[in-house]
Amino acid sequence: RATGTVVNPVLNMQGEALWCVVIGLLIILWIIVGTKTLEKLNIVAMGSLFVLTVVLSAVIFNGSASAGHSGLSDTMSFGMAVELSVAMPLSWLPLISDYTRAARKPRTATAVSVIVYFLTSCWMYLIGLGAAVYTGQSDISKIMLQAGLGLAAVIIIIFSTVTTTFLDAYSAGVSFASIQKKAGEKPVAAIVCVIGTLLAIFTPIEQFENFLYLIGSVFAPMISILFVDYFILKKDCSGKPANFLNLLLWLAGFVIYRLFMSIDTVLGSTLPVMIIISILSILVNGGKKYVQRNS
Repeated sequence: RATGTVVNPVLNMQGEALWCVVIGLLIILWIIVGTKTLEKLNIVAMGSLFVLTVVLSAVIFNGSASAGHSGLSDTMSFGMAVELSVAMPLSWLPLISDYTRAARKPRTATAVSVIVYFLTSCWMYLIGLGAAVYTGQSDISKIMLQAGLGLAAVIIIIFSTVTTTFLDAYSAGVSFASIQKKAGEKPVAAIVCVIGTLLAIFTPIEQFENFLYLIGSVFAPMISILFVDYFILKKDCSGKPANFLNLLLWLAGFVIYRLFMSIDTVLGSTLPVMIIISILSILVNGGKKYVQRNS
């Protein structure tokens, strides 16, 4: 939709589905060619995105894209805002490990990735906040269009979408291949990309917030179990096809998260759920380990 908002008035064309397909094909191309082959292109893409994001920041905070302070009528609680903000970083945790695992210095690579992700995320949040406060507009694509960014806006939207969504799709392929050894990472990633493209075409963009809540309900308990297993209980289940006890805890965490959504706490749902599942995981898995050790 964002690409269409910027490009369609210029090219006098309509159709969000077309841009979904175009971006989907670019992501599949990224998957097939591979990150090593596209290393130089990735550097150019990231450099261009950095420069254009600086320009976008200047446009917003200088008030160049003033939309007439229409006043944003939609409101949400602080807890809901926390949830929408934490969903993407939470889903990034298992994703980044698919890439740092091959690093020559895993700790250094992970530390740098975390710092860069933190700083750029804060930057993006500031841009979003500035857009709402200084322009009265919540649609970043409309702000870029009104600011006359034109081609620069298209590059920002397409490159940022392709390069980040490629990571998600390829990570899905890596995750599936770790469970099913015969499956290839790239074919599975391409299939996931096709499914994602179809969902983008047929699912209203207004459902994106619900999608973020779904991400939170899946990843919050999963990350809690992972942290407890690896850092506290010092367990290594990499040789097993599945850990059914942890799967049950994961399901319990999903249900608890959905229940917390109706409570709307100041801290959101993620933090309480992670604390609850961490405690349950320590009690259940730690208790099982203690019984096995003393039986």
